[in-house]
Amino acid sequence: MMAQAAPLLLLLPLLLMGSQGEVLPVKYQEGQTLRVNCGYNPQRAEKRWKIWCKVREDERWCERIITRNSVDTAQLTDLQASLVDDTYTGTITITTSNLRVKDSGIYWCGIYDPVSDTTDVLRTIRLEVSPATTSKTTKHSQATTETPLMTSAIPLATSRPSHSSIFSSSPVIQVLCGLIVTKSLVFTALVMCLGRYRS
Repeated sequence: MMAQAAPLLLLLPLLLMGSQGEVLPVKYQEGQTLRVNCGYNPQRAEKRWKIWCKVREDERWCERIITRNSVDTAQLTDLQASLVDDTYTGTITITTSNLRVKDSGIYWCGIYDPVSDTTDVLRTIRLEVSPATTSKTTKHSQATTETPLMTSAIPLATSRPSHSSIFSSSPVIQVLCGLIVTKSLVFTALVMCLGRYRS
């Protein structure tokens, strides 16, 4: 059975039997997910095997990653890859999660014939996976100069009423008061003298 088969290498000259079309370059970063759609004629290839393979570096072999038909799936080399075959619309959807830099390379999706070991290539993908950029957020500490509230230690000068006599506040006032007292005494003495004289 296909599910029990070991990973097979497909000869590229046989793959050339199909129409590869234009190469589709895609770029991702590590950890991202690749999604690729490949269309086919459902009337001709509804029940045939669909394939997702990676072209080896020597460009002579294409290593099968996953193959699938309407009833069975052969997961061969990469457990992070999945292949969904929509036979109604004739669409193959390839999904590879958690991409790695080593996943970079050329991939083909197509229709696979296990008897003749040939593939009709539907789409060629050139995948480039770059290292994930770690965003270093530098926290700049804002040098805010906090001026503490300075409470004045100097007591408030509260005006207190003076307990000293008003006479001691100024020499001029003292002199005036003395004159007034003297005049009062003189006036009193005159009044008394006039009173005695009349009597």
